[in-house]
Parts: sequence; C-alpha cells; structure tokens
Amino acid sequence: MPLYSISSYGALSTSGISSPSFHYSAGGKAVCVSGIVDVPVVASAVNVLYKGPDNNYELTEFITDFLRVGSNTLVRYTGSQTSISDTFSVYSKLCVPADKDKVRSLTSIQFLTHGGTTDNSYWDFADGYSYVDTAALQGYATFSYDRLGTGKSEHPDPYQVVQAPLQVELAHALIRKLKGGHLGNLVFNKIIGVGHSLGSALTQGISSSHPEDFNAVVLTGHSGFTGGAGTGFAAAAQQIANTFVDRPEFKHLPNGYFTLGPGHQTLQFAFFYYPHFDPKIFLQGYNTRQTNAIGETLTLGNIYMPATAFKKPVLILNGQQDYFYCQGNCLATGDVTAQAMAIFFPNAPSNQSQAITLPNFGHNLNLHLGRQKVFEKMLDFISGLGIKP
Repeated sequence: MPLYSISSYGALSTSGISSPSFHYSAGGKAVCVSGIVDVPVVASAVNVLYKGPDNNYELTEFITDFLRVGSNTLVRYTGSQTSISDTFSVYSKLCVPADKDKVRSLTSIQFLTHGGTTDNSYWDFADGYSYVDTAALQGYATFSYDRLGTGKSEHPDPYQVVQAPLQVELAHALIRKLKGGHLGNLVFNKIIGVGHSLGSALTQGISSSHPEDFNAVVLTGHSGFTGGAGTGFAAAAQQIANTFVDRPEFKHLPNGYFTLGPGHQTLQFAFFYYPHFDPKIFLQGYNTRQTNAIGETLTLGNIYMPATAFKKPVLILNGQQDYFYCQGNCLATGDVTAQAMAIFFPNAPSNQSQAITLPNFGHNLNLHLGRQKVFEKMLDFISGLGIKP
C-alpha cells in the first residue's frame, strides 16, 4: 500500500536512505521507509578457487561433490586469507508503528535478517503473515534488509565478495548506523537481533564477533544438528539463477548465483510441512524465491562458531518438523533446539533464555498456518525481558 509522496512520518524521516519511498507494511499496521543504504565494510575473506559452474550440470556435480562422504571440497576450493574494503548498496526497510504518537518514544528496534532463498519480505510477506505487523501492534520498530547478493541489494562477485564473514560485518555496520541515528533520523539504544536460518547463522556470527551489538537475540530455524542439511540441500535441486527465463531480474547475474530448481517440491521438501500451510502462500514463496552465492556457501562454516562472549538473553525457536536442522523431527533424539542453545550460546543467562520447539511447522515458520503462535513466542520473550519499544 503506497503512501502519498512525503519526506517524513512523525519522527521517521528518509535520512540516510537514497531513492526512498514510504509505504505501509503488508497488513497496514506499520509505516515503512525503504530504499538503498550505502554501507562501508572492511572484512576478512578467503580466495575462492572454484571458478564454475559453466552450466547446470556442473552446478549439480559441485553440490554432489560437496555432499559426498569424505568430501574435501572446502579444502580444494578455498585458498589464502585476504580482505575486502568497499562500500555496498543494501536495500533496507525501516518500519515503525502506524500510530505516530508511538514513533516519538521509540528506543529499541528489532534487526531482522532473512534466510537463504528468501529476501526481506520473509518478515512482511502478506497480510496476516507479517512479523513486522505483529511487532508494530505491540509498539516495536523493525529493520529488515536484503542480504548482499539478494533481492534489491547489490550483487557483487559471488565468489570473492559475497562471503559469510563479509555479511556479518555488513550487518554490524548497519547496526552501528541504527544506534548512531544515521537511518531515518531515529536513535535506537537497544537492538534485538532476530534471524531465520542463514540469517540466524549471521546473527549468531554477529553475537560472536560483536557481542556488544545486541541486547538480546532471537533465532528461528537454527541448530547444530547437521543430519538433514545434506538431503535438504540436495532436494532443493539448485539451478544457476540466470537460466530461469521467467525471472528477468536474474538474467545478468554471474553463474555463481543460484536458486531453487524448477518444481514446487524443491521448496516444499525441506522448507514446509504439509498440510500446515496455505498453498497460495506457498506458491508466492516459490515464485519470489531468491538467490544464494557460492562464496557464501563455501564460507558459512567460518561464522558457525559458538558465541562464547555473548552473555545476554537468547531465544532459539524451531518448528518440530524442520528438515534442514532437525531432519524432520527436532524431538526424535532429544531436544535439538535445547542442544543448540548449549552449543552456540554457552554463557547466555539460563534464567532469561529459552529453547522452544513448536509442532506442525517446517523450516519456514513465518509462512505456516500457525505463524501467529511463532510471532507471539518471539514478542513475549522480548517484552518479558523488559525491553520496551
């Protein structure tokens, strides 16, 4: 829902955002300003030695090779350490409650990072499927963005530039902008890191590298269990993004960007749990699927480390039927979600942290029929910590 051409909404302005536009969230409960944010980043990187794929056959073999027993793919395709220093254009969306009076008193914001094959719309997907709306109803501001190499953000070299450590430093730079009042002319004293899937891994990476960034962390679709990851990754039947004729926005991308293959099963198998989703929402998810980068895939393990220095509250929430992180049953051999808390956040305060597993959800919890229960658990956790909007 567009708004009339304006330069501010209450205390929210277009400051720090180029090519800005004001619009309502999916359900109209929040007003958002979106556009491009230029983000200077300095980050460590590795020299990726893999130069393919030249075609989809080679991409399939790359993935197969990556998943083979005893594979040494990471050793063969990652070389010496290097560094990146550059400025990147990141599509960003800052949303505040539609009630202008609430905007004046905002002091905290939720920093939302989406997962692989999606973009920032995962958090504001449709009317009734919007975490942004639900948070706004409770008075909270949210900030979401398209990861580098995804959606409307810049798509630089998918091998040497779009790597996981750089994504962590880019997010850290955005957080510094929010704390310094450089986006929307609003100063946020408290930041809650909220991630899903790959976004959870990045949020965890921020908690490890920059433990001062967040006052609390909420992670969904996240664990240390890897039994289902290989099958889930293979079932996605990845295809070079520029080979999809029905997605003209992918046409000029390098071959190092890939996305879910043709066929709805490539999304359903590891991301959804039938019959607990609306087929219309599912199809919207498939038709708007986004890209991943080979460099990011090869360097994800570099940030998948315990955040031992993070000593603030953490919520980890999984759908019980998550295939990627639980192989379809998070409670089959103990509580995978609770185990993830112990592995990744060993020093989080136990009396304030929670590990929750909800039945009848696959990996993409926000797009299932019971998503409001997920949103309530997340917001109850945040408000229960005394973190006010």
